[in-house]
Amino acid sequence: MNAILLFVGLWLMAASAALAQTAEEAAYVALRRQTVADLEARRRAVPSLSESAWNREEARAHEAMMARLLQVVGAPPNGFSAARSNPDPLCCAPGAGSLDALVISNGRIRAVMTTEGLLRLWLGRDPLAALRGDAVDYYRALNADAPVEVFAPLPVVRPAGTDLALGRLVVKGQGAGRFPLHTVAAVVRKGRVLITMTPASLEAPDAGTTCEMLWQQSTERYREADELDERRRINLESGERLAHCVKGSEGQALFPGLGRRAQKLVDALSAE
Repeated sequence: MNAILLFVGLWLMAASAALAQTAEEAAYVALRRQTVADLEARRRAVPSLSESAWNREEARAHEAMMARLLQVVGAPPNGFSAARSNPDPLCCAPGAGSLDALVISNGRIRAVMTTEGLLRLWLGRDPLAALRGDAVDYYRALNADAPVEVFAPLPVVRPAGTDLALGRLVVKGQGAGRFPLHTVAAVVRKGRVLITMTPASLEAPDAGTTCEMLWQQSTERYREADELDERRRINLESGERLAHCVKGSEGQALFPGLGRRAQKLVDALSAE
């Protein structure tokens, strides 16, 4: 219940700030808010409703909202298809506060796709500035299964026709260790925003800098470790060493090989 109230409050604050949105986006937001309110009221009015019956009701609402969201967001990039939509579930769970977006996939890459207007409303600020400044909660934007923290930028070239393209090396998960094992890539193109997170990897021997070689060596040790405690130790120690390397090399392109992998994600998300 608190999650739903927080979600509605955020949308109302964003709407009261008169942030830019199209008529289609405004209609979708209004319908989404009403659908959530109706589901909440139904849940309170019929507390004895079985879990299976409730799941069917929410599934119907989710399908209806996904159809409306497709109208707002449009068709996925070439090679991608829409699998479902965020939030999932639509109501009455922590995930209900995630970014309104289509979940798309091409079999290798899973991404979320939304519009600048919807992202602006969700953030309550300029989405391009937020993305550039790493002021986006990727945990909730991607409806991920663990918190996400940006560790370092990755060098990518903005494809023609895009307003923004970025790559980030990120830490996924909680705990003392801060070793980054995932990549986030994002593209803003023709009013649409696409974001993906994938396991980071290098095509050996692709490491091009001291920090990247350290990342590669630590990653191999981490993935070869059999015991959980050993992985935790490597995560903690390697994260500290890598953070020290990044801090001592500020202003440099520290991960060119990982940047090339992020570029492939950016190019895929930018396809016509």
